[in-house]
Amino acid sequence: MINSEKLLTKARPKSALGKVAQFPLVRVLLVVLFLAPFVVVRNKVIGDLIAAAAEPTRSYLTYADSVLSVVLILALYALYVRWIEKRNAFEISVKLAVPELGIGWLLSFGIVAMMVALMWLLGYYTVDDTGTVKVVFDALSFFGVGAFLQVLLFRLVLFRLLEELLGTWIAIVLVATIFGVAHLGNENATVWAAITLVVTDVYMVAPFVLTRRLWMAWGVHWSWNFTQDGLFGMPNSGVTDLPSWINASVDGPSWLTGGSFGIEASLPVVILLLGVGLFILKIAIDKGQIMAPVWRRPGRAFSSEDRVQESPL
Repeated sequence: MINSEKLLTKARPKSALGKVAQFPLVRVLLVVLFLAPFVVVRNKVIGDLIAAAAEPTRSYLTYADSVLSVVLILALYALYVRWIEKRNAFEISVKLAVPELGIGWLLSFGIVAMMVALMWLLGYYTVDDTGTVKVVFDALSFFGVGAFLQVLLFRLVLFRLLEELLGTWIAIVLVATIFGVAHLGNENATVWAAITLVVTDVYMVAPFVLTRRLWMAWGVHWSWNFTQDGLFGMPNSGVTDLPSWINASVDGPSWLTGGSFGIEASLPVVILLLGVGLFILKIAIDKGQIMAPVWRRPGRAFSSEDRVQESPL
């Protein structure tokens, strides 16, 4: 567990331009400038080369591309933190990456599996057929990278920098609202579905608030998307056209099943995720991981000792 203050910028610029660059909302743009060139090249060049390859080479290249993309994006993020915020990127420390990723993964898998079991017992979930093992690996790769990018953007960038300015509670509300509104363009999205995403975003952000690292939040998000769609064949945030290992039919009251948007719009799931998220936040409160707004936070100079207490890698 990383103390929340370790993720505050250590830069102390004296010039007016330097002070502007350290304003949290400006740093959001600076992170984008660090990451955007790689993302553009990857999508326009590497993605097209992989798509042109024949199977099974294309699948192997896709898996390798997923791993390398995550590694390179983390390296660029660490470079941004070192150059702009003048600190170590503790939030991507790999020291406890495996257990934290695993805890997050098992947590979401358990919740989705429990919901599927309930719908199956009530006759609302029916297995039509199953696909190949390759579909599972494809889904793991696809949802893994997708969840990683969302966690990087919404937790390590937007939430962390808004929190530095406005404090934990205001940042949670603002980022949850942005997260919900961003999904309004999804297939089968409704106002109710967006509201449920706003409410349940507490479940997605709480692991980062507690650990102050990427890994548990990534595991929670990755497993949540993969288990719903890639494994059990249910809609994921309204998206229904992605391949899944199980091809299933879901029928029943939308307040329980979530309808065409998926179980994220299910009332029992919303209540459960909100409860789990608040429980994790309660632990974070007890551990002193809640940050006050900048106007209520006494400023202090950070020594060189603060910067090197723990290596980020």
